[in-house]
Amino acid sequence: MKKLESCEFEHVTPEKVGVDSKAITAFINEINEKNLGLQSFTVVRHDKVCAQGFFKPYSADIPHVLYSMSKSVTSTAVGFAVSEGLLNLNDRVAQFFPEYKMSKRPFNRMLTVRMLLTMHSDKLITVLDEKGERDWIANFFGATFLLPPNTKFNYISENTSMLAAIVTKVTGMSVIDYLYPRMFEPLGIEKPFWESDGMGNNAGGWGLYMKSEDLAKFFLPYIHGGKWKDGTQLIPEMWVKEATRKQVESVHDGYIDNMAGYGYQFWRNPIPNSYRADGLFGQRCFMFPEYDALVVLNCGEAEDYKVMKVFWKYFPECFKYGELPENKDSVEEMQKTIDACQVEDLPATERNRELEEKISGRLIKCKTSEFVSVVTITITQMLYHKPGEINEMRFTFDDDKMMFYWKEKDYENTIEVGMNGEYGVSPITLGDLHYHTYSKASWQEDGSLKLWIRPIETAHVRKFTFYFRDDNTVKVINEMTPRLQDLVIYYMTFTGNPIKGEISEDIVKDAVEKLGLPIVEPNFHGKFIDEQ
Repeated sequence: MKKLESCEFEHVTPEKVGVDSKAITAFINEINEKNLGLQSFTVVRHDKVCAQGFFKPYSADIPHVLYSMSKSVTSTAVGFAVSEGLLNLNDRVAQFFPEYKMSKRPFNRMLTVRMLLTMHSDKLITVLDEKGERDWIANFFGATFLLPPNTKFNYISENTSMLAAIVTKVTGMSVIDYLYPRMFEPLGIEKPFWESDGMGNNAGGWGLYMKSEDLAKFFLPYIHGGKWKDGTQLIPEMWVKEATRKQVESVHDGYIDNMAGYGYQFWRNPIPNSYRADGLFGQRCFMFPEYDALVVLNCGEAEDYKVMKVFWKYFPECFKYGELPENKDSVEEMQKTIDACQVEDLPATERNRELEEKISGRLIKCKTSEFVSVVTITITQMLYHKPGEINEMRFTFDDDKMMFYWKEKDYENTIEVGMNGEYGVSPITLGDLHYHTYSKASWQEDGSLKLWIRPIETAHVRKFTFYFRDDNTVKVINEMTPRLQDLVIYYMTFTGNPIKGEISEDIVKDAVEKLGLPIVEPNFHGKFIDEQ
């Protein structure tokens, strides 16, 4: 199918499509007051974008990591394959992979496509499952079973990676290539990047990157029975109905949002007759067919249920019936509020010229663990080609910026870092990942140097603090936002083991020990290898 003539969204004021602009402003203000890490939002009503905002430096033209929102895109590909007669939901998973032996795990022969779609494989796979340079399909079949298949809802991303592998088996192409002529090309969406395993299978359950408005385009047919706004049938109507209705119970973490049921890789909402695509740290697309509306959020909040709580306070209540009277002052106030939005910033400080002259251009050697990267562990842990193990660094200063060089394994990058209050912007490559970094640095009163690196396609910012010692050694405090503590708290709650009481380092360490997690993203040391 060729590009549709109507593939672009018209942008209108909220009141034009029956949305209260004051409610949008109040939503943004509450998100900001509670510091909940929202990075962008797009509100679509009656097939028009009526409110949209990007928290600086995030922008409309940069794709954003989706995490598990990727699952709903994979589900769409499965729907096409089913409608084209290439597979059946009752097909056994093992039949697609005769090259793999099943004798060690006979339950593997019971698994069906439907069980993968509804998170009922009952495989015991954790976030620690190693993806680097491994056969992901063999890993899945080799994993033990928590319970016999189809016993209980057990949310694991590897179910979806197997769905992606099945789509590739029956179509002869990756999920992204299979969807291109069916969804991306007609909607005018440039083919997105999707992380893959070593055999060309897209990750399926994670690793897709898309722009906010492109996500709105992709999911808009789901509120119209699979049709685009001009009436063109894109997604099979049958699949839209089945994928988004409640197929199974989904109670597992105690939050009301995840107790409303699960479809085929779509979550049901507590609001009747609505559903969503859902990803880690607050990546969301909420779909409200009865209100003819959808909302896309990109976020960097570990405890993302807090974002949901604020969201439900204003949506879908702000969707009114009929056109509302135009309110110029209200719309201007909304836009003023949006334009002022920005993520956590690192303020510029007075330059430490004496120390800059001492360290500029000198190579620092360091030895770190495999978990130390400019990119967060939540991305690197799920990669086939892994970066990590920072082993070299160098600072070079000039009047208004510095250049920061580092090496992870064999991947070398040099980025521009603003020191005058402005971001330095540079591309980086780490394995299959290609990001744009927005970076700032500032000297602190104690003589340390803070360096914040935000790969803008991700939800995270890497925060290094360097302490330069007289013996030519460098101590590096290694942090990220969202913090590791917050991620552990979230994961423990999500898996049904909530941590009670005040969040502290001791509680986190205890949680890490209970999970069997390694100490990830630790602090580290380096040493200048040249004599000054």
